[in-house]
Amino acid sequence: MVLAAGEGKRMKSDLHKVLHLAAGRPLLAHVFDAIEPLKADETVVVTSRRKDEVVATMAAHGFGRGLRWAVQDPPRGTADAVRAALGELGQTTGRVLVTAGDTPVLTTESLQALVDTFDSSGAELCVLTASVTDPTGYGRVIRDEDGRVRKIVEHRDATEEERLVHEVNAGVYVFDADRLVYALDRVDDRNVQGEYYLTDAVEVLVTEGGAVAAHRIDEAEVAGVNSRAQLAGAASILRTRKATELMAQGVTIVDPSTTYIDSTVSVGRDAVIHPFTFLEGGTTVGPRAQIGPHARLVSSEVQEGATVSFAVVVQSFVGPFASVGPFASLRAGTRLERGARAGSFVEMKQSVIGEDSKANHLAYVGDAEIGRGVNVGAGTITCNWDGVAKHKTVIEDDAYIGSDTMIVAPAHIGKRAATGAGSVVKGDVPDDALAVGIPARILGGKGDKMGRKEAERPNQQQE
Repeated sequence: MVLAAGEGKRMKSDLHKVLHLAAGRPLLAHVFDAIEPLKADETVVVTSRRKDEVVATMAAHGFGRGLRWAVQDPPRGTADAVRAALGELGQTTGRVLVTAGDTPVLTTESLQALVDTFDSSGAELCVLTASVTDPTGYGRVIRDEDGRVRKIVEHRDATEEERLVHEVNAGVYVFDADRLVYALDRVDDRNVQGEYYLTDAVEVLVTEGGAVAAHRIDEAEVAGVNSRAQLAGAASILRTRKATELMAQGVTIVDPSTTYIDSTVSVGRDAVIHPFTFLEGGTTVGPRAQIGPHARLVSSEVQEGATVSFAVVVQSFVGPFASVGPFASLRAGTRLERGARAGSFVEMKQSVIGEDSKANHLAYVGDAEIGRGVNVGAGTITCNWDGVAKHKTVIEDDAYIGSDTMIVAPAHIGKRAATGAGSVVKGDVPDDALAVGIPARILGGKGDKMGRKEAERPNQQQE
């Protein structure tokens, strides 16, 4: 059971609390990641009346199949939420794991250890706890002189003496299903908040002579998210874990403290990530790539040996040994093939840049298809929008686009064709032709500024 009905008033947000992002994923998605390896027979998620919003977001992040959903409306405490879950599941036997939907740093290992402790202890209930430096706000775990768990007292209901206790409740439990139902029937709402606390089940079972065990974990994993500050703290922990994992796999991260890598990112061996780099979403970085400094990649693919520095790359593809930056922007739908280059102050959008083609500085390439070995000179603009619709520019292999050329789409520049500096080109430029002037006039056979046709002739003669 995943309890995710809390609206998170302290977040001061219109977004449901468990949908806030930490290290690239909603809080609830991190919880699903942790519980999935446990292979529960059934998983039920308890939400508020905003169920549809939560379900849709989880589906977008790859979670939903096999989940069951229950609604707690109005929210009346954690015990009431568990009742809602039981109402969805019906008759339940065996072990029941209950966890919160706002604990993104909790690991599978800790959850499995809790289940193992429950199994080995013979207890009716096993509670996950931690000793924390500052227990303010947490429920305190109260033990007797022999160290046995007697009850859990919420902070608001605790006495001054109980508030001195530093062992706190992590909000995660494993119950015997029958004893869970028994305890829920006896939990009341006589407390400061007037809610039904699941923590009261501990005292109910102990009073009836039942055994309650505890498994203690590291303080860092206990952190739930109830405020923006706690959200930032959880995200920091998740990013640190990700960086540590990548370095163990052979990635060089020059300064992890100034590098921000989402939990959903993958990076290949011997890649180097420089400071002030942000790798977000489903970004993948290939082996031996160099990323940063000061780079932001969002849901993009960078292949082997490529370089991205002082640049922003969004939903784009950077091929093997291609380079981006400094001070370049690749917008969604851009594809740089092997060895292509997008240099200083170059912006590209929804375009394919062919193998070994280059726009080294001060250019805008939008809605374009550029072939192999093309040179795009400084100041070039593909004028892709006429005020109503977008149009495409096609530049064939080995073309030479002179500095400050305006290409008014739709346009087609042929193989080895060239444009003169400052030209305004509209329509077609044939293979090997030169377009010059405003508007551009065509000079047949005057193109091939890079001598590519001549270079091909010896090979043709050999054939």
